[in-house]
Amino acid sequence: MHLAPHVQPSGSPRVRCAVALRNATLALAAVAGCARGNSGLASDAAPFPDGPAHQVHDGPTRDAPPRPDAATDAAPPCAISAGYTPPLTGIDDIVNYPASQQTAPGAMLGSDNAAISWDPQHLYVTVQSSAFTDAYEPLHIYVEAGSALEAATPSSGKEYSGLTAALPFTPTHLIAARQVDDSGSGPYDGVWLPGSSWSTRATPLAPGTDVLLSSDHTQLSVIVPWAALGGCPTTVRLDVHVVHAVPANEWKDLIPSTHTPWQAPGGGYYEIDLTGSSAIASWTLH
Repeated sequence: MHLAPHVQPSGSPRVRCAVALRNATLALAAVAGCARGNSGLASDAAPFPDGPAHQVHDGPTRDAPPRPDAATDAAPPCAISAGYTPPLTGIDDIVNYPASQQTAPGAMLGSDNAAISWDPQHLYVTVQSSAFTDAYEPLHIYVEAGSALEAATPSSGKEYSGLTAALPFTPTHLIAARQVDDSGSGPYDGVWLPGSSWSTRATPLAPGTDVLLSSDHTQLSVIVPWAALGGCPTTVRLDVHVVHAVPANEWKDLIPSTHTPWQAPGGGYYEIDLTGSSAIASWTLH
């Protein structure tokens, strides 16, 4: 007697269980295959970063050195003393200096006078002379500026009207001004550098602002920033004269009065400690 095999209906619980188990097995196999197929990518290249943990930040890292504070960044203050700031206007400027800043120049043309002062920003020089009634007789102020000057070495100044002054030191700058700034060949008022025969006007001085002339053309004042004279010098050597260019009277209004621009090595000069008193009596006369 043969018994027919027992066939479960397709919708029976046992059949449904078997199908589900087979499908789950196939799914696990597919996942394992994908993992094996992608193993090269995982070993050869890092996955592209995303999420907050991988974001690049613009700010400093934890190990970055701290930024110096403002006090460390700032340049040290200039040591030039407060001095005295004369209120210069071009109207009788000499009287705007205290007596301690005034000095009688040598080789005067008449009732001449001069005054020199400074503050931490500027050097101020005023000379009273009838020489300035001539449009082209310049005031020349030779300055050797620095923080530690070496021994003075005689040199020559800027040629003007066929004349070249002898100087008892080697200047770093020439401050030049006259009644008429531009005679047609270019402006003259300014700070000149030695270079090639004093041919470089490094800093212009503007008439009416930096160069002040009285209405009667007898007083000439210059206001020169220390920035044009090396920045913040603490010591200067100084000689001043007017190029008169008259035979036997080639140079006038000499400061100091012992300065001899017509004869080498140039005579006397002032050496000034800019960190001290601006009173002329405190300067060293060489």
